[in-house]
Amino acid sequence: MSNLPESAAEPPAVREMTRVVWLTDIHLNFLDDQAIDAFLQSVRENSPAAVLISGDIGEAHHLEAHLERIDQSLDADVYFVLGNHDFYFGSIAGVRRIAQDVCRRRPRLHYLTESAWFPLSSEVGLVGHDGWADARIGDYEHSLVMMNDYKLIDELAGVNKMQRWPLLHALGDAAAAHIRRVLPEALARFPHVVLLTHVPPWREACWHEGQISDDEWAPHFTCQAMGEAILEVMESRADQELTVLCGHTHGDGETRPLANVHCITGGAEYGAPRITRVLDL
Repeated sequence: MSNLPESAAEPPAVREMTRVVWLTDIHLNFLDDQAIDAFLQSVRENSPAAVLISGDIGEAHHLEAHLERIDQSLDADVYFVLGNHDFYFGSIAGVRRIAQDVCRRRPRLHYLTESAWFPLSSEVGLVGHDGWADARIGDYEHSLVMMNDYKLIDELAGVNKMQRWPLLHALGDAAAAHIRRVLPEALARFPHVVLLTHVPPWREACWHEGQISDDEWAPHFTCQAMGEAILEVMESRADQELTVLCGHTHGDGETRPLANVHCITGGAEYGAPRITRVLDL
């Protein structure tokens, strides 16, 4: 106990807070210029130090313009991954190059799929990857769902269902390999890490209209490979925390696949983007 009078005792240490705004599935291609400006103004009014976007910003032919507009409008670093819609009317490889090129020109934009880790605060790090629905959870073979992904993304169009299956596996495996590499690096520096991705890594995170997706839909809305990679890394780190932020399903929900892993799926509505959460770290 201190011998100083109470009024003279040293005050407790105050940790500096970092305000982060998280957005997901904002689909700016559904909005006119005035609506985009109004939405970005609502983000700016929260005075974030950083903005996180977990994919589906627009579509391939307008992605560069959308990213530039976001950068011009927000006085903050913007960390993003891409969603399946961002590749519509383009190719996965080509759109990822566009994202990289924009980030090279605009130093406040950061594409996590092509990055290692970033600090959000002195105690919280950030990693991420687009992820991909890898058709491993549920019953892909008998599912009748025909995603626009399979018509409008170059690498996935022009092949039949069974030919597409290993392509989806490979995309999921690439996401998992990235996480296995960058997540341990971030955990070596921070007690808490945020992982930003588009596709839910577990079925329990695959929410739509208040329900967990069934075998018909889960193959197209979950990335099992990434989920397995996350659990492998976190199982031996019980004293550290991971928060996973994802989207894709347009349904709100939360799950804890491990005691130290908290996954939040953000809801969304076409034509009406909103701030998913404001996080004070």
